[in-house]
This record gives sequence, C-alpha cells and structure tokens, in this order.
Amino acid sequence: MAQPGVRDYAAGDYGQLGIRGQAVPAIGVDPLHGHGFLTLLAGHGPDGPGQLVLGERTLRAAGWHVRQRVPVRVSGTTRWLRITGVATFPRFSQATATPTDLGTGAAVSARLLSTPDPPLCGGPATCYNFALIRYRAGVSRAAATARLAAAVTRAGCRPGICLLVSDQRPADIRDYTAVRDTPLALGVLLALLAVGTLAHVLLTSVRRRHRDLAILRVIGLFRSQLWLVVAWQATALAATALLIGLPLGLLAGRWAWVLFATSLGVGSTAVIPVPLVLLAIPATWLLALLVAALPSRAAARISPAALLRTE
Repeated sequence: MAQPGVRDYAAGDYGQLGIRGQAVPAIGVDPLHGHGFLTLLAGHGPDGPGQLVLGERTLRAAGWHVRQRVPVRVSGTTRWLRITGVATFPRFSQATATPTDLGTGAAVSARLLSTPDPPLCGGPATCYNFALIRYRAGVSRAAATARLAAAVTRAGCRPGICLLVSDQRPADIRDYTAVRDTPLALGVLLALLAVGTLAHVLLTSVRRRHRDLAILRVIGLFRSQLWLVVAWQATALAATALLIGLPLGLLAGRWAWVLFATSLGVGSTAVIPVPLVLLAIPATWLLALLVAALPSRAAARISPAALLRTE
C-alpha cells in the first residue's frame, strides 16, 4: 500500500504496564523507516525489549530515575526493565482504555506488548495494532487521509474497525486550547491600564506644575519646547518601566513556565523571542510619545499672564 508523500512510518502496539501497583497506559513503537517517533525530554528511546521510557509525571509518581532498573508488570509477568529516557506523549488509546497524556505513559519495544491475533498474526512474529505515518512537508492532510482510507478499505479492513486518527492532542492540550485567548486578553487589559496610568501621571504633572511651566514660558520657552518637556518626562517614565519591567517580566515568565511545564510533564526550556523583546523598546517609546500628546497640548495652552495674575 505505497502512499505518495510518506516520509517516515512505524508500527506499534497499545497496552498497559503495571508500575507500583498502578496501571499505566503504554505503547510499543518499532521504527520501520525513519526515526524520532517519540518526543524525548531526556535519554533515548527503547532500543530493545529490556528498556523502558516513561512520562515525567509517571516517573515522578513512581519515585524512579533514568538508568534505574525497575520491576514492571507486562501481560501478567514481572520483568526488570531499565529506564532509558523521559518522553512526552500524544494521546494514544485503544477502545475505552486509559490514554497516554503529556507526562503520563510509557514506551517499550513493541514485542513486549505484542498479542497474537490468529489467523492474521501468530507465532514468534510481532503483531502490531497501529501504525504511525509522517508525511512530507506540504502534503495536503485531507487528501492524504482520503487516499489512506481508500487503501485500507481495499485491503479488507472496513471503516469503523481500522480507524484513521490525525488529531492526537492530549487532554491537557485540548483543555488549554479552550482558554488560550485568556492570557492574550489579560495582556491587552494590562497594556491599556499602563497607558491609562501614564496618561494620568502626565496630566496630573502638568496641572500640578502649571506655575513652573508658566514661568518657563515667560523666560522664553516656546510651545514646542513645552511639548518636548512633557515628551521627555514620558520618555523617562517609559524607560524606567522598561528597565524594571523587562527583566522582571522575563524572569517571572520563565519561572511561571517552568512551574506550568513541570506540572504537565513537558520540557521546561523557555524560548525567549529576542526580536519581540527588543521590538518592545521602540514600541513603548512611541506609545509614550503618543500618550504625551494630550498633556503636551494642555501645557502649551497655559497662559502665563492669566495664571500669574491670579497669584
């Protein structure tokens, strides 16, 4: 069943392992062409029937560590396997069995989970019950799925028995998708509050120091120069906010991500978008100048004669 656009493929088995008296969803994957079918956080994948890869949460719950040799129940038999790596899993499940999740699950050699299925598969052969296919970049997913479904049907496996799954996002990812716009909305709200606070500070400063500004007008300052006074004040406030806010924001963001990623059992390495961080500097400065426009106009409209006459 050659399929156009296929780059890599593997065969595997669903199953369960008994770890510390708990049933843990497991998969066995044998790469047939290509590699990298497991997303590893540490170590390497199972290269033989005596090796085991665990999710971060499963590893932490068991109190084990990488390179440790541990007892695992497989098909009613206790086997000693060596932990060779830590992985994060997509959603793998069969029927109503508990699926793997980001940090929950195990991976072993497919032979350990192989179950004979005569007359289709038996004897010493490894019997697989799922396949993983990776397409080349640019291949239409809808067209590839349609071709594969037709090929599977022609091979004698009726729809509903042989299932084609393209979305295997774990439950944690699905839950996050429902609220992924919340941080963006919160960020926009905080930005609006910052703009409002800056405008309020500048307006209050102009009103509080209107006598000083009037005296500056008397001694020769032009209206454009008064605008520059307010603009420089806005620049100073923006620079102070950047000097404090950028380092603290990066540290707090990294700390929050480490806590969040650790709870999910995924990689905690935080990628800092340096171009966006650097872009925040001129963007903040320009925004501060725009906010300073209204207070600057108020300062420029100060009448020295009328103000000083009242005093």
